[in-house]
Amino acid sequence: MAINLAECILDVQLGLADIPVEYVSDEQIFNDLQTSQIFIDNIKSSTFSDETFEERTIIKLATYFTYINYTSLVERQLGTAPTVSLIKLDILRRMALSFLRQMTNFKINDDLSIDTAREEKSYPVAFVNTNSVFTE
Repeated sequence: MAINLAECILDVQLGLADIPVEYVSDEQIFNDLQTSQIFIDNIKSSTFSDETFEERTIIKLATYFTYINYTSLVERQLGTAPTVSLIKLDILRRMALSFLRQMTNFKINDDLSIDTAREEKSYPVAFVNTNSVFTE
């Protein structure tokens, strides 16, 4: 069963219930859900198969992305973001991070970026299969 992102819009809205409806559109939420799904599809472990957990992770990450957009709007209008918004933004990021870390083999930094230091230190190994020179 595939995840229906349109059905997840309400869950994101519930996570952002303190934001007035006119500041966050369904189109913006849907776009953030799509972005979240693309990100998760690219980092999730090939052995991960819990679709319900994946859907919840998409919602958590989209909620974080949508709240970033909202705080950017508020900051442009007021000149600064309210302190409580910064606290909530940090909480939403930590929730998304805790879900993401359970789905992937990549190391995810606190800022939700992928830590590539391990890949940069790895060395390629090559091997070749050839016919044996020994006879039976």
